[in-house]
Amino acid sequence: MARFFDIEWWNEIFQSLGRNKRRSIFTALGVVWGTFMLILLLGVGMGLSDIIVGEMADNASNTAFLFPQQTSIPYKGMKSGRWWNMRYSDVEEISGLRGVKIAGALGPTRNLKLIYGSTSHDSYTAAYDLGFQDIDGIRASEGRLLNKIDMKEKRKVCLVPQEMAPRIDNGNSIIGKNVKLGNTYFTVVGTYVKTNQMFMMTNPDRTVIIPYTTDNYLFSSGSLYVNAVAVTGNEDADLSDIEDACRRVISENHLVSPDDDKAIYSFNAKEMLDKIKGLFSGVIFLTWFVGAGTLLAGIIGISNIMLIIVRERRQEIGVRRALGAKPKEIISQVLAESTVLSLIAGITGMTLAVLVQGVLDKTLLPVILQDTYMSGMISSYTLQLPFGTALLSFGLILAGSLLAGILPAYKAIKINAVDALREE
Repeated sequence: MARFFDIEWWNEIFQSLGRNKRRSIFTALGVVWGTFMLILLLGVGMGLSDIIVGEMADNASNTAFLFPQQTSIPYKGMKSGRWWNMRYSDVEEISGLRGVKIAGALGPTRNLKLIYGSTSHDSYTAAYDLGFQDIDGIRASEGRLLNKIDMKEKRKVCLVPQEMAPRIDNGNSIIGKNVKLGNTYFTVVGTYVKTNQMFMMTNPDRTVIIPYTTDNYLFSSGSLYVNAVAVTGNEDADLSDIEDACRRVISENHLVSPDDDKAIYSFNAKEMLDKIKGLFSGVIFLTWFVGAGTLLAGIIGISNIMLIIVRERRQEIGVRRALGAKPKEIISQVLAESTVLSLIAGITGMTLAVLVQGVLDKTLLPVILQDTYMSGMISSYTLQLPFGTALLSFGLILAGSLLAGILPAYKAIKINAVDALREE
């Protein structure tokens, strides 16, 4: 420890490394590049994982969707190739299944222009019940969402996308104003944004949401058809079991084989989330593997340069041994030189990577989050490497720097003082 504060000792280290500056610099570039790639790729990979997996996991970890499709298997006297429809009664029955937290229905979607005054806007209408409104993950950016009274009284109210709202009345608030959808006037009670980008059942920039009961009363003639059923399980429930139970309910109600995956198409968000987590885990593992391999190549280069330095300093080391220098002093000197060269290169690589990540935070991150509900929370996310992982990376560099000096140090203490002094 005392030598750490010895200026002469530090001068000796830097003089040794500086005898061939070009050789030392080019050797250190391998460690700079390896560290730079490791820190940069880990930061970006973990940052993207936090954005995508983290946000999806909050809302989508235990949700499944079921859609009616054309049958492909004959069942109970019904031929294959039959088209059929789910009804709202399916949703009500599914909501009572064990382990189900929320069940919701997405009603018909219609291509209806939104007209306000003399302006016309391309839009779609989507019929939501309260369960689907909750599962789909929308929040009111102004005004309110749909409520029980809207559903019960079949009110002609609607929610307008936040993206569309400013264009309707020249940037003025449209809450409480009447807009025309098709041939019917609706009162705007709120503007919304999606808080879950995983569920893209509708276009969140152009879809006007109306109550399911109102859509059924105005457009569907009491058919009570639904385009999709969404179900969220309790935290301790197995979503696959809930999904199977939902398929059995729908199968019995509509004479569709529960084994007909084409007739009852289901989307298990938990399975999808697990696949995405696995993908990012693989990417991060690959990043560690490639980055560590590149860093190891740089460390080997430093080890080689230290072997050359030891060879060039045979006489010097021989003199020191003849004057009584202990082996541990020779070892510490060689290890110190390899460690200093490796750490300078490693810290340089880390610094460059952090600077690039800072630029990406200002440029790439807003692009990734634009047009999503997360665009207002850019400060909550970063492509910088987490502090704990950065410390682990620094520890890897430090261990590599010590490893780079072991073989040269061993070679140094094996030098015979008499033979070294005889060399020209």
